[in-house]
Amino acid sequence: MIRSNLSTLEADGALAVLTLDNGPKNLLTEPEFIQQSVLLDFLRDNPGIKGLVITGKGRHFSHGADVSLFGDAANNDISRKLEAARTLLRTIERLPILTAAAIHGGCFGGGLEIALSCQFRICTPNAFLGLTEIMHGVVPGMGGMERLYRLLGREKALSMCLRGEMLTAQDALQAGLVTTLCEGKNPLEPAKAFLRELIGTNTSLQIRTILETMERAEAGVEDSSKGGFEQVLAEANQAK
Repeated sequence: MIRSNLSTLEADGALAVLTLDNGPKNLLTEPEFIQQSVLLDFLRDNPGIKGLVITGKGRHFSHGADVSLFGDAANNDISRKLEAARTLLRTIERLPILTAAAIHGGCFGGGLEIALSCQFRICTPNAFLGLTEIMHGVVPGMGGMERLYRLLGREKALSMCLRGEMLTAQDALQAGLVTTLCEGKNPLEPAKAFLRELIGTNTSLQIRTILETMERAEAGVEDSSKGGFEQVLAEANQAK
């Protein structure tokens, strides 16, 4: 197990598990909850990893930033830290592996911004989710507004951000914010099972090719799947 900033990172077969671990509410006293270099080095050193689950230790995923620190930090220091966090979440969003947030308890502010960087969100029935920064006189600063807009559309994203809405797990599922609900109070094992079922017998190249094709398509690249079939076929033939 590796400890970095506010989290731990460990392998579980073909999955990596990143656990937010900072007090009862897993507050983001540092927006960059794990050093990007630590995460990338871990995945490089464990080439068999095909999926990443992000969760929170204890009763909550994360209640987001420690608002008591807002008044003490200089603007340039906040900007530097937020940019590091935004870069980290962009990296997670673009990883060539499957990613899922295993959400329980409170998932607010920066916590939800982290979850939104994942491809899937597996949630317990007792969870609450929201971008609540407006209640503290600020706005989301780690890319959550953009990701919420892309996921839910302008109208719902505006409503959630301006009101600081906290959705129940069921409401989040109906809105499309959550992929699926799981039974019980601990979403980690259901999230692992969800990713393992998707991974199946697929190779890392198959997964990476599909993810990269969809990323290029979202960016408007024409013929975004071009060459992918040939690469995967070549690997399959080589393996025979």
